Amino acid sequence: MMEKCKEYLKKNFSNSPKAKILLCAIVAVVIALSVASLRKTVTLVVDGNEVEVTTFKGTVKDLLLDQDVELTEKDKVQPALEDKLSEGEKITITKAVEVQLTTMDKEVSILTAEATVEDMLEAEYEALKSQGIEFIKNIDEVEPNLDTKIQKNLQIKLVKVEEVNEVATETIQFDTVTEEDGSLDISVEEVRQEGVPGQKEITYKVLKKDGKEVSREVVGSKVVAEPVNEIIVQGTRRTFASRSGEVLDYKELLYCESTAYTGDGITATGTVPVYNPDGISTIAVDPRVIPLGSLVYVEGYGKAVAADTGGAIQGSIIDIYVNSYDHATSWGRKYGVPVYILAYPGEW
Repeated sequence: MMEKCKEYLKKNFSNSPKAKILLCAIVAVVIALSVASLRKTVTLVVDGNEVEVTTFKGTVKDLLLDQDVELTEKDKVQPALEDKLSEGEKITITKAVEVQLTTMDKEVSILTAEATVEDMLEAEYEALKSQGIEFIKNIDEVEPNLDTKIQKNLQIKLVKVEEVNEVATETIQFDTVTEEDGSLDISVEEVRQEGVPGQKEITYKVLKKDGKEVSREVVGSKVVAEPVNEIIVQGTRRTFASRSGEVLDYKELLYCESTAYTGDGITATGTVPVYNPDGISTIAVDPRVIPLGSLVYVEGYGKAVAADTGGAIQGSIIDIYVNSYDHATSWGRKYGVPVYILAYPGEW
């Protein structure tokens, strides 16, 4: 521009003193206009503190150097350092501060200029991951919460939350089933089929915080092996050997007090009492204990029918019939005499 002015003056003005004065005036005006175009007023904000600055610098970086504003790697500058300055622009600088992050068995110091805890965790994701710390949003827990504003020496706790499925095998106990077998003596009890436990798989949803289990919930179950019941056979046949060696079946065994009686007369059932060591004799009973008409075997006496009653025969007492007073006397009163009920009325 200055060169064009000189050429213009040479063509249109002589080399007179007046021409030289005019030329100097024009140059001064041009320089003033150029300086005015370079000067600008901007607002510099450092950590919230605003100051208005008049500067001839062209970029944000040059302005900050001119104003002796020192920056660290983590400080945030808006607009960028290489951006051109314009009149009335606001340059905002957020200085990085140190915060402490604790997670499980690790504690790290972080220099950050981010606005919130969430912003800091996102910005430092890769750096933290390289140290074995990975933040998973909406799963991990953070104290204080993610919206908390960053401030110097803020203590942040990151709780790692993990949800995993675990499969465990559990035993299914077998049942024991008892079956009766009339061909076996009542004293016989044997295992016909061995029991085998079953197995089932249980799937648990396990919640862990910082590697420690805090809850466990069953989310699935399936049987992988059915249990096999144990079968026990219980004999129901009641037998004994009589004094003659005969093996007899019986319904029930009672232990009774026993007396003996003799004489003529008619029983309570209208029969004549008899004593027949090789056949069936007569005994008196309490019908509430041994029903009248039952066939029994009395140890030391033989087979008999419960055909008679008596006023003194109450409860577990029997009175056997014999043919003589001497026999009755010799029998006397016995206690704990085995009485086998061979058949109830109508069964023989």
